[in-house]
Order: sequence, then structure tokens, then C-alpha cells
Amino acid sequence: MNHKSETQHLLESFINFAQNQFQTSIKTIRVDNGLEFISMRNFFLKKGIECQRTCVYTPQQNGVVERIHRHILNTA
Repeated sequence: MNHKSETQHLLESFINFAQNQFQTSIKTIRVDNGLEFISMRNFFLKKGIECQRTCVYTPQQNGVVERIHRHILNTA
């Protein structure tokens, strides 16, 4: 992903891919408070996906991803 404007298209594609490949529905998605996710509110409602937004400046709510990012940065 080169620009945040690509987020909506890529996330919609991923959700459709995951639902088709694994024959399951995505019930919840957790995002930060990025503006790129606000425009997706109608998409989440239409798909029946609960969108949980993390609190500002609390990366510990998304610990697994934060640890992976730290590992990638340390390795690089």
C-alpha cells in the first residue's frame, strides 16, 4: 500500500477474500482512529461487521500487531 487512500479498496477486497476462501463471516474488526476507516462505516454496517476503534495513544490495545511491527523494525 503506497497511500492511505488505498485502504478502503484493499480492506474490502481482503474481507471478501477471507469470507469466500474460508466460508466464514467476519464479525468484528478493530481499527485505530485513522480517518481512512471513518469512510468505511457504511460498508461495515452493510456487511454486519462491528467496527471497534481503539482509544487514542493506547497501542497496548493492539499488542500483537505492535510487537510484530517492533520486530520488523528491529530486524531491518
